[in-house]
Amino acid sequence: MAQGGGSGALVKRVFAAFFLIPAIVFVVVYTAPFWVFASASGLVYLALVEYNNLSPLPARRPAGDKLGVIVGLAMPAVFFFLGKDAVLPVLIAAVVIFFLYGMWGMWSGLEFRDASMEVAFRTLGVIYIAVPLSYFIFLRAVPDGRWWILFILVVVWANDTFAYVVGKTLGRHKLAPRISPGKTIEGAAGGLVAGVAAALICNGAMGLGAGMLLIAAIAIKVGVLGIIGDLAESLLKRGAGVKDSGSLIPGHGGVLDRIDSLIFPVPVLFYILVYYIQA
Repeated sequence: MAQGGGSGALVKRVFAAFFLIPAIVFVVVYTAPFWVFASASGLVYLALVEYNNLSPLPARRPAGDKLGVIVGLAMPAVFFFLGKDAVLPVLIAAVVIFFLYGMWGMWSGLEFRDASMEVAFRTLGVIYIAVPLSYFIFLRAVPDGRWWILFILVVVWANDTFAYVVGKTLGRHKLAPRISPGKTIEGAAGGLVAGVAAALICNGAMGLGAGMLLIAAIAIKVGVLGIIGDLAESLLKRGAGVKDSGSLIPGHGGVLDRIDSLIFPVPVLFYILVYYIQA
């Protein structure tokens, strides 16, 4: 999550949320699964474009940027049209494609170090962004999937919002000063508490039917993974020397800034549902 400063940033956040939240709720709750696939594909595209702009590569090539986005966009299509059994083979194929691209770079005169860094960077983009975001498609397909998607969005938003507010007002101890100086332990704790409260409310309001202890445990896992995702994106931004991944969303920065806390929790929630709640 991007760290804004001052009341002006907060006003921009509220203004952007005023338009974005109803649109997101409409897509998640009232539309067919295809539109979740389309939305996930859009998120993957925008996030990968921003990811490319955070590149640490000393010899960045436009063709590599395009290839990374194209291969990344294949993942939500595989999730939606081919299902779980095709994910691993396609992911392996993606890694092979990136290795072939790296070998072509060396044949064209690129140094081994630069070529290997590009292979790693492109592969990470698919594993870190495209695959996790594609799990929204699987999540939509489980029983009550639309409500579970809304559940995780609300929990993450509550966590992010209260982490920001508590951190700004009460934060004294830095959480990870070398990675993200604006984040505090107090803010993280406040966010986790708010996430648990939001999860309990959603469980009752949406009729999800999970026990209170289980839903609280899920909320804590979601919150902790969200913090890790937030710090992972902050690490990328610090390496690139930028504050935000982009400027598409007023008050929030880029798309990657807004969804970083969702990247790791979404796949984990799916597997919790499959193996523990709906088994």
